[in-house]
Amino acid sequence: MTDAIQLEFPAARHGDPLTSHVAGVNAQVRAGSQKAALLAEYAQHPLLGLTDEQAGLETGLAGKPGCCYWKRCSELRQAGLIRVTSEKRESRAGEMQQVCVITGEGLKLIDEFRLQNAE
Repeated sequence: MTDAIQLEFPAARHGDPLTSHVAGVNAQVRAGSQKAALLAEYAQHPLLGLTDEQAGLETGLAGKPGCCYWKRCSELRQAGLIRVTSEKRESRAGEMQQVCVITGEGLKLIDEFRLQNAE
């Protein structure tokens, strides 16, 4: 059993032809990776959701040098694993941030991680 799940991420620039956008690139979300940790945190808050900052703080990734948790959250959005809601929350710096919730696809991926760990 593989420990990686392949996801398609957009890899083309805005002006590139449609074929470039459709092709994309493969990116991996592995159980235990930063993306997996963030996704698992979103799964813990399925109704209320989290801002990227909240997810980074809850996972401890916000305190790790060189960790760009907000980029990983952006990749989760691009992959359709979390989605933006209409809600906004204030960040620690006083700026309003979007709130995201896990999607059905995100929950399926979390279930697959759990099955892999159970084997």
